[in-house]
Amino acid sequence: MYVDFIVFILCAASKVDPMHLEYFTFAGRVIALALMHKVQVGIVFDRAFFLQLAGMHISLEDIRDADPGLYSSCTQILQMDPEFIDSDGLGLTFVREVEELGSRKVVELCHGGKGIVVNSKNRDEYVNRLIQHRFVTSISDPVSRFARGFADILSTSGQQKLFFRSLELEDLDWMLYGSESSICVEDWKAHTEYNSYNETDPQISWFWQVFFVFFSYLKFKFSFF
Repeated sequence: MYVDFIVFILCAASKVDPMHLEYFTFAGRVIALALMHKVQVGIVFDRAFFLQLAGMHISLEDIRDADPGLYSSCTQILQMDPEFIDSDGLGLTFVREVEELGSRKVVELCHGGKGIVVNSKNRDEYVNRLIQHRFVTSISDPVSRFARGFADILSTSGQQKLFFRSLELEDLDWMLYGSESSICVEDWKAHTEYNSYNETDPQISWFWQVFFVFFSYLKFKFSFF
C-alpha cells in the first residue's frame, strides 16, 4: 500500500483548458521516457486509467479508489431489494447528469435512455453503462492523446495495449513510484558529497538530525528534491 502518493487519473473537466490534449500527449511521452530510462517519478496509475490503456473492461471494483462516491452508489443499487427498485423507488433512468463549465446537463447512456426506467432486471446493465461513460466515453480523447504520446517514445500504437496488458498495475506502479522499502539514511549519509560545507559543520549535523526523524514517505519525497 503506497502512502502519500500522487495518483495519475483523468478527468473530463480537463477540457476547460484548450491545450489539455497537448498536455496529455506530453504526459504520455514523459511517462514513457521515465520507464525507458528507469527514472522513478513518484506517481502511481489509477486502475481504471491503466485498464483503458490496456484496452480492458472496467468493472465496478476497478473504480473503488478513483470515484468512491460512484462506487458506493452503484453498490447500493445492486444490493437493493428488487421489489423496491421495480416500484420505481429510485426514480432512475438510463441517463447520467454531468457538470460542464459550471452548468449541468443530462447525457443518455444509450439510445432512448431517458425513457428506460432502471429496474431489478436491467440494473446491472445500468451500472455498467454508467461506469463505461464515466471512465471511458467521457475521457476517450485525453486517453487517446496520452497513448499517442506514450507510443511516440516507447512503443507503436499497435503494441501499446499489448505493453500494458503484459504488466500488472502493481508492477507499473513500482517502476514509476518506487519501492516502499525504508530508505537507508546511514548509507545515504555515507555517500553524500558536500560543496562548500564539511560533514562536521553544524548546518550539516542539524540536517541529518532532522532527516533521521522524517517519516518514511517524507524521506522518499525528499529524494526527488
